[in-house]
Amino acid sequence: MSIFRDILKVLQTGVGIKDSLFVSDRVQVPGIGTGAAYAAADAFGVKFSFTVPVKGTIINVIFQDLDDEGLDKELNIFNRDFTETADNAAFAPSDDDLLNCIGVANIDTWYNFANNQIGMAYPALGYVAPTGLLYAQLLTRGADNIASGAIPKIFLVIV
Repeated sequence: MSIFRDILKVLQTGVGIKDSLFVSDRVQVPGIGTGAAYAAADAFGVKFSFTVPVKGTIINVIFQDLDDEGLDKELNIFNRDFTETADNAAFAPSDDDLLNCIGVANIDTWYNFANNQIGMAYPALGYVAPTGLLYAQLLTRGADNIASGAIPKIFLVIV
């Protein structure tokens, strides 16, 4: 429980933010089939990774929806490499891969602008990433159809 108290203190006071806040690189979601119809529970793109501190807590996931769809996503996060599910297929990690899943960030808070949207998740997922990488694959909860040139981007905020 103390980690949440520490996170709340950092967010409320700004104390320690300079030393403890980490923002990952922005990753363009790889492997999305443009113009392809997705169904709910399909893999949305293929596996990708974030370079992160070896230990931390993911406090925010920011999904930059350049196609302005605003459909909920789940970011499945693993602390070891895993076998990806093919894009636009039912997301199906193996039992062995599931053992390395640190959790799922549910991107379900949307801010809609004129031409695009931001999706947010606030997972408070603690992790240990032995190699300094977190592996991930998105799953959609809607019927996406992404236009060419509008591939979404995603990044993490970690304390």
